[in-house]
Amino acid sequence: MRGDRIAELSRLVTGLAVYILCSCFAQAEILSGRVVKIADGDTLTVLDKSNRQHKIRLVGIDAPERKQPFGTVSRQNLADLVFGKEVAVEWHKQDRYQRVLGKVLLNGQDVNLKQIKAGLAWHYKQYDKDLRLADKRLYAEAQKAADLKGIGLWSDPSPVAPWDFRHNKSAPSVADEGCEIRLPGFRYKIDPVICGICRNALKSVSTLSALVESARLAARPDAAEAN
Repeated sequence: MRGDRIAELSRLVTGLAVYILCSCFAQAEILSGRVVKIADGDTLTVLDKSNRQHKIRLVGIDAPERKQPFGTVSRQNLADLVFGKEVAVEWHKQDRYQRVLGKVLLNGQDVNLKQIKAGLAWHYKQYDKDLRLADKRLYAEAQKAADLKGIGLWSDPSPVAPWDFRHNKSAPSVADEGCEIRLPGFRYKIDPVICGICRNALKSVSTLSALVESARLAARPDAAEAN
């Protein structure tokens, strides 16, 4: 008899938990509009039909900061995906900066997930509580796959997570406009992506010298004539 009561109570608790969980997801709001600005690889602005702008923080992911390797590439990839396009944003709440925390959908496709698949964002496990369990699994699997393929930020042998970078000022960084090699009477600018991939290699004097020499040869007038 006692066992039956415990079993019944267990079913009631389980049912209540499922109901609460489903109710939370059912309350997700939908914001629709055109993407008019890309701040970085995980933040954009949507203009709704009433011409009101909403800053959206893509929930469940964290893209490299602007001064990190692949920060610029991540931002550009997000722009290529959604800038100027109509999107729908599933969201539950705003953060302390009044940004909408949401999943951005383009023609039904999860843009947050696409950033992870491209190796241009991390699965932000610390702040994925508002994601469905299925989405959490997809994000985790996408990051693992990108890591195994060595694409995007995972091509870096020692990628620094954005949340660690924000709290560690000594972490390696690159400027948005790229790195520069400066020698007396000579300056050579390197794309930030190359900086991110090769920053360890560039510590080698021989590699640096070879790069500078190649740049000098390419800049010679007779080199242009030869081509």
